[in-house]
Amino acid sequence: MSVYVKTNSFRATPHQSLINYKAIKEQARINSHSLLRQWLPNGIIKAHEYIALNPTRNDQHLGSFRINMRSGQWADFATSDRGGDLIALLAYLDHSTQSQAARKISSLFGLEVHHVG
Repeated sequence: MSVYVKTNSFRATPHQSLINYKAIKEQARINSHSLLRQWLPNGIIKAHEYIALNPTRNDQHLGSFRINMRSGQWADFATSDRGGDLIALLAYLDHSTQSQAARKISSLFGLEVHHVG
């Protein structure tokens, strides 16, 4: 499957890649259970939320770091860190950019990211 969308500009330059964030976000949402188990292996599921320890800080107790498995929205209520989808979550966990996280997720699902030029 090929995916395309311009990154952060109105016109793609020869070194920018085209990423379909919407398609990647949807694939991540559909596969949220397996992705979250991989990224945050000691989490638990309550209703439609995945509750885990936040590995970016010295988190000792489950409860404040939650990911909505239906929407992909996530928040750490102890720090006010939050995001709107699983691409943003992976970028947060990996200390990477949104485009790097999107590429990583796309590679997990065999989605192609094409380069311009």
